[in-house]
Amino acid sequence: MTNEPPSLITSLPDDIVLDILARVPRWDYPTLSLVSKHFQSLVVSPEIYSRRSLLRCTENFLYVLVLSNRGYCLYILHRKAFVHISSLSDIPYCESFVAVGSRIYMFGGVVGVSSNAFSIDCRSHTVKPLPHMPICLAHTVAGFMDEKIYVFGQCSMKSMVMVVFNTKTHMWEPGLIKPDISPETWEFGSMVVMADKIYIRSNPSSFIYAPKESKWETDEMLNSKNWDNDSCVVDDVLYYYDSYEDRLRAYDPKQKCWGVVKGLDEELFDEIRRGPYWPYTACFGRNLLLYFYKRYQEPRSRTPSKIWWAEISLERRQGGEIWGKVEWCDRVLYEQSEFAMPVSVMV
Repeated sequence: MTNEPPSLITSLPDDIVLDILARVPRWDYPTLSLVSKHFQSLVVSPEIYSRRSLLRCTENFLYVLVLSNRGYCLYILHRKAFVHISSLSDIPYCESFVAVGSRIYMFGGVVGVSSNAFSIDCRSHTVKPLPHMPICLAHTVAGFMDEKIYVFGQCSMKSMVMVVFNTKTHMWEPGLIKPDISPETWEFGSMVVMADKIYIRSNPSSFIYAPKESKWETDEMLNSKNWDNDSCVVDDVLYYYDSYEDRLRAYDPKQKCWGVVKGLDEELFDEIRRGPYWPYTACFGRNLLLYFYKRYQEPRSRTPSKIWWAEISLERRQGGEIWGKVEWCDRVLYEQSEFAMPVSVMV
């Protein structure tokens, strides 16, 4: 019996094979790795992800960190369902998360002050410790701007500071940034980045930091709405779900005005209104994800029925109005535990 001749692709030079495989959707990589040991090594190599980036073949993936008794478990959204990354378990507890490229950076602890810092490489699904923050912080929030991560938190009962992590050098910058404006209270705050500025919220106040000018300022119009840790930014516009009036609101920092996203079906708001908790928003590429708990299984039950997600595409029309369209809405996750804010990464 003669051996079958090798397939054409396996006889090609590695550079050409990499060009071909880099164009294949990442979800097909586990199947490709079964073709041969050579393919298996290629689809996990740093070179293929560099090639994907050069060819502009990177894809948006949504990750969710689910709280467990021992740490976080990692899930990834695929075909309207969350798939557990079984190779990553017991990820250390952290309070703030921010996505930069194909990595998720994590800072602080969940209870009390901490200087912990980690990163998750979403290409290889591995966790790497980072240099400790230069000061222990509690109730941290984080945002990314110009190759730097700004981490804001509480270092004492009445003292707030911000530290800066350089994602290129993987080092903390010297010194602490102390705000000229301090929130009245600080717990479970929120941070977003829009139009080269950092926006920080802690109910009932909002304040802004411009890194290029090292300047702190306020915005009374922004502060007029109760946006919080359920907010996100898409194309330099802040979005949050107003649970009091059941509307998806949008804030344009350039115009300094609030608006309502139009065109959404009232049935979606009815479903959200019946749920036991307020909904959250997340950025997914240039779309917005709205996730919420549906009604209880039984009238007296304290267990939420299912977690539903709606992907909403956004369009700015003449006159500056923002219109939304629900691309899909379905149940995608059911966990008897809480989960942290999801993050979108490019892989």
